[in-house]
Amino acid sequence: MTKYEKLILKAVVDRGGLLSPADLINGIARQDRRLVENLVVRGYIEEVPQDMEGVRLGSTYTLNFYRATEKGLLVFSPWYTRMWHVLRGDVRTMVIAAITALITSAIAIFVEKFLR
Repeated sequence: MTKYEKLILKAVVDRGGLLSPADLINGIARQDRRLVENLVVRGYIEEVPQDMEGVRLGSTYTLNFYRATEKGLLVFSPWYTRMWHVLRGDVRTMVIAAITALITSAIAIFVEKFLR
């Protein structure tokens, strides 16, 4: 990720919620649609289609708004949060089980040593 792409992503994360194409492309990215599309393709930003009312009665059109994905939010989170999200499913369960086993073992050793 380039420095400028990281600045764009930081602005999207800071604003939160849905951003219109005018806000993101024309405002934040300074009319550089290519950088925004790179962030979308890499999965840091997602397009959210929204139906808008047209000028004529009963007509609608679709406009793509943008928001940061979980992957985009993790770029600016602390290291331990990123590590926790890297550990998925079974690995996360094994880590929790190992920590619980260590704590239980320490308590058992303490009880046996000092209460005997």
